[in-house]
Order: sequence, then structure tokens, then C-alpha cells
Amino acid sequence: MVAESRSTVGRYLAGVFGVAIAYYATAKVGLLFTVGDAHVAFIWPPTGIAVAALFRAGRKFLPGVFFGALACEFQVFPWWVALGVSVGNALGPLITVEILRRFRFNPISAGRRDLYAFLFAGLVGMTATASNGALWHALGGLPPIELVPAWLVWWLGDTAGLLIVAPPLLAAVRPRVHRGAVRPALVLLLTAVLCAIAFTNVASPPTRSLMVFPPFMLLIWVGMNERLRVGALHVLVLTAFAVAGTSEGVGAFGHLFPMTKMLFVWALVVTAALVTLAMTTTLAERERAEAALTTAAREYQNLVDSTPAAIVRYTPEGKLTFVNETLCRLLGYPRELLIGQSVMDFIPEMPRTEAVADLPVPHQISGPASGASGMIRKPDGSCLWYRWTARHITTGDGRSEFQAVGIDLTERRQAEAERTTFERKMQDAQRLEALGVLAGGVAHDFNNLLAGVLGHAELAASSLPEGHPAREHLMTVQNGVAQAGGLTRQLLAYSGKGRFLLRTIDLNELISQTTDLLRVTLPKKVQLNLHLSPTLPLITGDDGQLRQVLMNLLINAGEAIGDRAGSVTVTTTTHDLALEAVSGGVYSPSAPGQFIELIVSDTGCGMDEATKSRLFDPFFTTKFTGRGLGMSAVLGIIRGHGGGIHVDSRVGFGTRFTVLLPVTTEALPEAAETPAPLDSLLRTPLESPPRQRRAQRTEMIPRPPQRSGQSPPPVPAPAPVPAPRPTPVAKTEKRGLALVADDEPIVRQVGELMLKQMGYDVLTASNGAEAVALFVAHADLVRVVLLDLMMPVMDGTEALVAIRDRSTVPVILCSGYTAEAVPETLTNDSATGFLQKPYARGDLQAALATIGV
Repeated sequence: MVAESRSTVGRYLAGVFGVAIAYYATAKVGLLFTVGDAHVAFIWPPTGIAVAALFRAGRKFLPGVFFGALACEFQVFPWWVALGVSVGNALGPLITVEILRRFRFNPISAGRRDLYAFLFAGLVGMTATASNGALWHALGGLPPIELVPAWLVWWLGDTAGLLIVAPPLLAAVRPRVHRGAVRPALVLLLTAVLCAIAFTNVASPPTRSLMVFPPFMLLIWVGMNERLRVGALHVLVLTAFAVAGTSEGVGAFGHLFPMTKMLFVWALVVTAALVTLAMTTTLAERERAEAALTTAAREYQNLVDSTPAAIVRYTPEGKLTFVNETLCRLLGYPRELLIGQSVMDFIPEMPRTEAVADLPVPHQISGPASGASGMIRKPDGSCLWYRWTARHITTGDGRSEFQAVGIDLTERRQAEAERTTFERKMQDAQRLEALGVLAGGVAHDFNNLLAGVLGHAELAASSLPEGHPAREHLMTVQNGVAQAGGLTRQLLAYSGKGRFLLRTIDLNELISQTTDLLRVTLPKKVQLNLHLSPTLPLITGDDGQLRQVLMNLLINAGEAIGDRAGSVTVTTTTHDLALEAVSGGVYSPSAPGQFIELIVSDTGCGMDEATKSRLFDPFFTTKFTGRGLGMSAVLGIIRGHGGGIHVDSRVGFGTRFTVLLPVTTEALPEAAETPAPLDSLLRTPLESPPRQRRAQRTEMIPRPPQRSGQSPPPVPAPAPVPAPRPTPVAKTEKRGLALVADDEPIVRQVGELMLKQMGYDVLTASNGAEAVALFVAHADLVRVVLLDLMMPVMDGTEALVAIRDRSTVPVILCSGYTAEAVPETLTNDSATGFLQKPYARGDLQAALATIGV
């Protein structure tokens, strides 16, 4: 350990001594270029030695710089002046080195940033050295008048020494003998020869003066082709010959005055040093940039070739200028063969101009590129579907081209086609289901009406004696009701399949006839305005169905306004729909063309988004009463006419319905001009919100399969059903109390009269809640209960559950639906029966007997 420590100390002392010797030796050379008695040199090589030693070996060799400077200065200055000057000569290089380290100066791969750092650090450090030296010279007796020139020469000398000596020492590396070193050695030898001719007396005086320029021009060539360490060696050789020859009075500047020749030499070598530093650092930076660009280009090419997207560039004429490896693999051709070919030979639908949303635009656009779909034709004839993102670019040499990136959409388009097919089937299924629900609701309401008609007809017949002339008419009514009941049973099988009675219709005339009749139904504060186009073309449709559409829209508009003052406006106009405007959805026309717009707008309360989204759903209603079939029927009628409907509504701003009806293309019989009676327009059942189970229990009759293009089979007319023979009224004993609950007054009245004829006292209720309340009040007296399944407030099922919680009294559930409407939880109840509407008195008696009454 002691031996190793001694060895380290020995190496350190040897290094300090070596730095001091080098400083002292180069100082002797610098003293050859002193000015007068100030001992200030125009070129001071020790400064470059000191900076290089401290930068490469570290601050620990600062004592070597100090002792070398002290040994030199002791020979020309008093000891105390020499001591102060030596401190400054060591401090200046130290400042320079610290600044270089702060800027992370790299002499091996020096660029322009490193050059700027070197010059800035030298400026600061040499200013400190010159200022310190001039100060100590003044203290040593230098006349004040010579102080500024001495400072300037000192600063110039230190700067020249830094620029000439420091770069080759900072950039020096261990020499290696290889073939690439031959050219720099020969050029360096040529520089030495040219400098020898210029700064010796070998040539004649005129020739010597002109020979100053060849070495300088050679330095410029070196700066353009070599690195910093080679260029700095050339500057050092030039400086050595120039200083040596000029100091001896020979060469190009030897014949000049001392001050003049010193300035010429200083200007020559400093200029050569600056030019060489600037050019070599610029060259190094350019080489690094080229290397980085080459690497980036190679990485970019690898990225472009490895991406799954197809990338091409082509001229506006379609000539390919670039293709990536992905497209080459898809087409099966090498890149060299594709370059120069027409892009249309391989990609027929490649966009020639920038495109937006798959639709070509007529003018050129700028900004982010959008997509256009196209195909790639493979050599085997098959095609792949790609979505291309193409945009106009300008190449580096100013050429106009298009750059396109294609993403393979083949599998996606196949999946979308399959999904579209599946969605279409689902929509058809949902539509059929909705129509089935709609038909079930119609059948239910119709059966309620038939129940009242049949019941009253039978009651009237039973009250007449045999042979009365009116009995035959009443039996005809009963037969008609029976046939109507048969129609309702087949209504589900043909729901939505009915044929319209098509005629050529003047929509303005139909609107005028209908609104004249409907004005009296609108609230008194509502003003009805008509804006009908006088040049409206004819349409083909069913005038009765279209009158129903207009009636529903007008009545809903009036109810939306309510008791407030407002207006309802009916407008007609024509509109041409292009293919892009036909979305193919449920609410749009089925094909483009010319359409009539029927617009019904109001200033009512409007609808929110939730209500709009369910507006056309069967049985959806926002009214206190009603079954929500009106708008469903409107949608079905409009779709059946090949039209569309659109709704615009905001809460508090009213609603606007736009109905599109296609203009007729062929002549059909014109519609009758006689308007429909007002009673037929306004005779609509009251609406009420239904329960969800109503839709779930709807009985649907499957339709026999048909082949495409065949018309539906004719609907067989139901066979006449013989009416039940009327039962004569007989006096019967009192059988107790009966409860009848139905929301239809006519059905409720029929049930009440039939039960009274059977000997019951009857209580009636219009909804389930009222029925439960009456039953609770008379639970001990009630012997039988008739409950309608579908009632507001509380339906028959809920009422039955409430009754069963208190009693096992016999209950008959009545419905316009089939027995499938009865919940499964009640099918095993022996005290509960079912009676389908319409029913006769005999049917009611049979149902009572079934449950043991």
C-alpha cells in the first residue's frame, strides 16, 4: 500500500513537473514575439498548454501551470511582480476550463455549440489573465500610457495561444496506423512544404509573398474534409513556420518592421485557426446530422415496411413514386417493378383528389385527410377492400404528389354486412311483434264493444214474446256479432297485412275536408292555420287511412296545447330527396324521389327525448287515459304508403311532425270527394296506460309461410255462427250479491243485467281498486265476482290477488283476449274461471257452473 501510494505521488509530481517544463519551453517561443520592454508577446503558446493540461488531466495539475509561469516570469520581472503575474496566468486557464466543463464541451465530436462554448470560455479566461498581467505590470513600473497597449497585446497573445495550441492537444488521440491515415499525413506534409516556401528564403521575395496564400487555401480544404484534430495540426504547423521564419527575419513577413510583421503573423495564424475551427466543427455537426438522418430514414423505412397498412405515394396523374413492403406483398410484385406504374392498374378506386366521408369533393381542401373507400386488385383477380386516407403533399424538390395510407377493411365489411343482415332480421321480427301487440289491443277493444252489442241484443230478445217481429232483427244482430267475433280471432294472423284501397288523392282537398270537420273538436283557444301549396302534385294512397293520420296529429296537437291559447299549423309543400337523405331507417322513406311534405306543427308543451324515443311504440301513452295506439297506427300507415315521418320537439317550444308521402307516378281512380262523417272520425275509444303483462300475454296466431313474390292467401270469411236461442225471463229466487268490474260502461251494464236476470243483486265498479273496495265492504254478502283483466288504476290480476288475500269467493276473469291472457299463477285455482268476450247469457251461466255457482 505504501509503495503504491509512493508510486501515485511520484506520477503526480512527474506530471506537475512535465506541465511546468512544457509551459516554460513554449513561453520561450512566445517571448520571441514581445513588444518593446513590456515583455508582452503577440502569441503566447503556454496558454493553450495550460488549458489542455487542466481540461484533460484535471485541476490537480494547476501547480505545474503556476510553477512553469513563475519560472518564466522570474527572468523578466521582479519576484513579487512575477509571483502576481504567474497567479493570473494559472487563474485564466482554470476559469476557461471550468466554463468548458459547465457547457459539457466535447473536443472529439465538437459541433457548433462546442465551438461557441470554447470561444466564450476563452474570451472570459483570457480577459482575466490579461487584466491581471497588465495590473501587475503597472505595479512593477509600466508607464500608464503603455498600460492599454500592453493589456491588448497580452489579451491578443493569450487568445492566439489558446486558439492555436489548445485545439490539437484537446482533440488528440492515440495515433493508429491504418490506410485511412495516409491522406491526412500527406496533406499535412504538403502544408509543411508550402509553409517552408512561404516563410524561408528559398524562393524569391515576390514569390515568398504570394506563397502565403496556398497554405491558407489548403487549410480551407482541410476544414471541409477533415475533423478538428487534423485541422488543428495544420494550423499548428502553419504557426510554427510563420513564427520561426518571421522571428529570424526571413520569409514573407521578415522584411517588415517588427510591429508590422508581428501583427501580420498574428492575423494570419488567428484567422487560420478560427476558419479551421468553424469549418471542422460545422463538418462534424453535418456528419452527425447526416448519420442521424440516415438512421432515421432506415428506421422509418423499417417502420413503414413493417406496418400492416398499405402506404403509397403517387403523382396527380397516378404514377407511383413510393410503395411500402406491405403493398408489395399484397400485390405480389417487387418494389422496383411497381415504381413508375399507374396506381389505377392496381387500385382502381384510389382517390385522385382529397376526399371526405367517402364522397369526393369538387374542390381541393387542406388540413387533416379524411377517408375514401376503394379496392386493391390482386394478381389472382381477387379484391381486397381498403379505406384510403389520401392527402396532397409537396415533396422536398417541389413536386406535387398524393400520399395515401390504406387500412384493410375486408373482414370488417364482411362482418358489417352480416351484422346488417342480422339487424334487418331483428327489425323485421320486432316490427312483426309490435304489429302483433297492436292487433291484440285492437281485438281486445273490439271484443269489448261486441260484448255490449251482443249482450244488449240478447237481453232485448229475451224480453220479447215469441213471434214478435223485432226478435228476427235482434237475431240478425247476434249473428253479425258472432261473425265479427270470428274476425277478431283471425285479426292477429293478418295484422299489418291488410291491403290499402289505393286511389289518386289531392292531399290539399283531403286536408280541407278533414280540418273543416275537426275544427269543432279542437279547444276554443286553439287557432288552426292552413298553408297549402297551390301547385301540390297528386299522391297515391288510401284516403281513409291518410285522413286517420291527419286526425291523430291534429287531435294530439290540440291536446298538447290544452286550455292555453295557441295555434296548430298544417303546411304542404314538395321536396326532392336524394339518395344520401334516405337513411333506410324505420322513419325515413324507402326510396329517393319527389315527396309531398305534410307538416303539422303546434305551440304546445313539447316532448323530451325520452318521450320522443318511445313515441311510436305500441301502447305507449302520456295521457291519463288511453292505450297508446294512435301514433303506432300513424307510423304503420305512413310506412305502408312508402313514406316517412320525422319529429322535432323541445319541451316548452312545441312539436313539429313532418310526414313525407311519395308523389304518384301512375294514374289511379280518384278518391271520392264526399268527406267521411264526423262521427266516424271521432269515434275512438278512450285511451289508458296498459300493464306490461298485457303485451306479454297477447295471443298471436302464426301465419302460413309464403314464397317471395306471392300474394298472401285470401282470408276465409268466417262461417255464420248460429245465435244462441234467447232464454225467456223467468222469476228466480234471490241468489245473493254479485260484483261486476269493467272499465267499459257498456260491458259493465250487460254483465249487470244478465246477473240480475239470474237472480243476483249486482254491485258495479269501473276499475280494480274500486272493485276491491266494494268487495271489502260487502265480503260476507258477495257470492261471485266478474273481473275484467285490463282496467286502469288496478287491473284484474291485481284485484284478484287482493280478493284472494281475504276470501275464496268464486271469480270469473273476463277479457277480449284468449285464455292465454290469464297469468299462470292463477290457472290452478278451481274457484277462478275465464270467460272470453263477447259472451252470451248462456256462456255466462256455463262459466258460473264451472266454478260451482
